[in-house]
Amino acid sequence: MKLVILGATGATSQELVKEALASGHEVTALARNPAKLAERAGLRVMKGNALDADAVAGAIAGQEAVLTALGSRSLNDNVLLPRSMAHILAGMNRHEVRRLIVTGASGTMPKAEERLGPIKRSIFRLVKATLLRKPFESQTEMQKMVRASDTEWTIVQPPRLLNTAGTGGIRVDGEALPANGVTIPRADVAKFMLEQLTSADWVRRDVYIAS
Repeated sequence: MKLVILGATGATSQELVKEALASGHEVTALARNPAKLAERAGLRVMKGNALDADAVAGAIAGQEAVLTALGSRSLNDNVLLPRSMAHILAGMNRHEVRRLIVTGASGTMPKAEERLGPIKRSIFRLVKATLLRKPFESQTEMQKMVRASDTEWTIVQPPRLLNTAGTGGIRVDGEALPANGVTIPRADVAKFMLEQLTSADWVRRDVYIAS
């Protein structure tokens, strides 16, 4: 399948690129600094910023699906995600691309922590209300835009992301984070996102995943 991955030099996006190529997909990667991505068979790297509407639309042209794991650039950033998503949705509409798979943040969801233990639930709520308040505002606005779109979207809602090897032990739930599911390797998030390309189980739905 022909895929475009936005913000391709981010930690989760790099896992998406690696897993997608290993699975035989043709990948177009949009990156502000293409030098961070090594040349590989099946990979086309385009220089561009997710805040540049023309760059985003150009990367989407000719694709069959769009995957994005963009994240706020700092704890004070609450504009990148909604602005970039506006460009993504416009580009998809312009080039008639339907499938959109997005990495969300489970902390933005009101019932995400209901199956966690009391201590983990308290920590989860404290971090959401303080340290991650602005990034979560950005996530919330971006996710509203996705849900209101006419794309075939899936928002994958992970807990805290780890820079460790994938385990394949992914637990999945449609209502809240799996019991005591507070972490997951980025590699497992990438694997799950790519699996959605051939599955209709979570089309136009949010899905919670954890190790």
